[in-house]
Amino acid sequence: NGMYRQVDAYEATPLPRRRPNTMNRGGLIVNEIGLEPLMDLLLRRLIAPLAAHLYSAEPFAASLDHHHSFVVAYRHRGDECGLDMHHDASEATLNVCLGRDFTGAGLTLCGLRGGEPPSRGGGDGRERTLRHVHAHTRGHAILHLGRQRHGADDIVTGERYNLILWNKSSHHRLSKDFLAKYRSRPPAAPGGEAASGGEEAAPPDLACLSYTHDDDYENYKPYPPGKKPKPRGPGGG
Repeated sequence: NGMYRQVDAYEATPLPRRRPNTMNRGGLIVNEIGLEPLMDLLLRRLIAPLAAHLYSAEPFAASLDHHHSFVVAYRHRGDECGLDMHHDASEATLNVCLGRDFTGAGLTLCGLRGGEPPSRGGGDGRERTLRHVHAHTRGHAILHLGRQRHGADDIVTGERYNLILWNKSSHHRLSKDFLAKYRSRPPAAPGGEAASGGEEAAPPDLACLSYTHDDDYENYKPYPPGKKPKPRGPGGG
């Protein structure tokens, strides 16, 4: 409760604030309202040790050293009820549900961009395959890889606030491995044109399609009302 009360208090002032990221309009960058030392502590004491243990096969596992931290808000009948499938600008993301009262608004998790690490057998990771649907509960958190495709399901009633920490590794972000994974596009479905040079072994799960990022979205279902594919530059994705 204390976290979103701080957010409410700040939003009630005329002080300037920026959008938390390019996807969410509602919310606040908590690093900019005096909470960065607390987020630093969370990274050092909790997130970095967990990531080193859970993601030991990942090249960034022992080198998380900075973060971008923010609160997002989803409101029923508001301008943001959910969020399309995407990847985070992070190596590992901590997502903490702050409340308030809501129904719906789960977190749908799909496969990995760039595939599984070699120590886990490699392979394409089936980026557009459904892996898990997480039900947000106030006071509970989930940690996932930034390159895991995921999306926020539409909220049905009420409003939901979440604290998000995008945890990053300066060393990893200068590596060829990082650049290769984040410049890639998901493989095409069977028989489709594969922009990334590969082909999926089976059609994608519908829950994992992105109207923002997938060229073949309309092959499987119509675009949501008011949505249309974004123009692509060279190497977009």
